[in-house]
Amino acid sequence: MKIRFLFFILFIFFISILTCKPKKKSEVDGEVVSFLLSQRTPIDSACQKFLLSEASCISSPDNAVVVCTSLIGTLKAKISPAEKATDAVAELYFNCLAETNVLYNQGIACGKTSFNTTSDYRRGQRGTSSGSSSNAIAAWKAQFNNCASIDGGVPPASSGLRETNSRLTSDPFQ
Repeated sequence: MKIRFLFFILFIFFISILTCKPKKKSEVDGEVVSFLLSQRTPIDSACQKFLLSEASCISSPDNAVVVCTSLIGTLKAKISPAEKATDAVAELYFNCLAETNVLYNQGIACGKTSFNTTSDYRRGQRGTSSGSSSNAIAAWKAQFNNCASIDGGVPPASSGLRETNSRLTSDPFQ
């Protein structure tokens, strides 16, 4: 009985050696890179959510992995007072502005071909190009001003921005 059990264990051991081959170095590196890229900070996730809210109306949207680093810096540079320009506060702005984009998208009934580029989309929101109705532009501007606390705007209570006592000095995405 012991010999059969020992034979069985050795058999399983040899089968596992033959079927479980170590991965090549290039395969492991690719998996590590993929894993590291999937580990986002909250600010990166908020930026990507913001860009995704725009992308549903754009035939050639910006690549979030490429654009977010500069977009985060641009947004944080517009937060006043400067000591409030933290990742946590910038994350709140991205989230509020993403919701504003969704409302705008509904207002214009956008589709993937409504705008060619992100720049076209943003010009449409601001009323500086075609592709948007005046009602959608007015609604977007009101919501943007509320999120940014520009021109007397008051952020929505659900945004968490009221508690930060901050505002944007100007539109960071123009």
